[in-house]
Amino acid sequence: MTRLTPTSPPSDRHPVSGAAGPPGAERASATPHDMRHPYAETPAKRPLRVLSLGAGVQSTTLLRMTIAGELEPADHAIFADTGWEPPAVYRHLEQLKKECENAGLPLHIVSKGNIRNDALDPDQRFASMPLHLLKANGDNAISRRQCTSEYKIAPLLAKQRELAGLKPRQRCNEHRITTIIGISFDELQRMKPPAFPWIVNEYPLVDRRITRHDCLTWNDQHGYERPPRSSCIGCPFHSNAEWRAIRDDPEAWADAVDFDHKLRTGRLAHLLAPSKAYLHPERRPLDEVDIRSEEERGQLNMFDMECEGMCGI
Repeated sequence: MTRLTPTSPPSDRHPVSGAAGPPGAERASATPHDMRHPYAETPAKRPLRVLSLGAGVQSTTLLRMTIAGELEPADHAIFADTGWEPPAVYRHLEQLKKECENAGLPLHIVSKGNIRNDALDPDQRFASMPLHLLKANGDNAISRRQCTSEYKIAPLLAKQRELAGLKPRQRCNEHRITTIIGISFDELQRMKPPAFPWIVNEYPLVDRRITRHDCLTWNDQHGYERPPRSSCIGCPFHSNAEWRAIRDDPEAWADAVDFDHKLRTGRLAHLLAPSKAYLHPERRPLDEVDIRSEEERGQLNMFDMECEGMCGI
């Protein structure tokens, strides 16, 4: 059983923008620190509800809506730490720890290790990242993606297995865990069946047709700072806008540039030879890529210009 389609009937009003009344007087006293949710003790033999927390926009909103009582309660939350998140994400995670503690919701931090350090360490297995490769014949390619599976999914599943009372590799066909996943309505293509028959995946944001933009709006309405985007500092999937956000943190930018250079020296150069690997799809050293916005390049942003009625249309 996999809940890949909405299980709740659509509301007459949007769950975010169509909420009863504006975020005004009746909400003024409900600050984030005032919110509590009465988590009941887990009934015997009921499947545990486990929220998969990535500490990004959608999963943060899912957690906060759950704590606020707008969604069915969770019994546990789990964050898989790759060891290489941007500083803003770790600061945000500290805030979420406090919110979970105030709500009485156990938050488990699990980790396989530091993905950056492990990749550079010849004594550690290299979990392949989707690096941008320049082959010896000049062709472009992308290396296989194993990092998410090994540093995110596997630690989450191991903790869920523990919570379900199952031993490693123990088989079970009984529904033991409901994984609550923060995929929004505009990301339907990311929904997947569970890895094991004892898990059921649930997608409350999809059920309620809540998009990523709606998640940002919900945080605004409830007085929270907007959550950061959660991804590794050196993720090869970064857009130029995301690289600029990394660049604005000198320490994180220096880290990414250093890792990018090390892709072509030492252990990783040997593993990926004869191809050369890069973090950016232009397949050039990261600090040599022009990631400036159009405004930074001195180009006009037409959306910021006000019409003066002179075009003759």
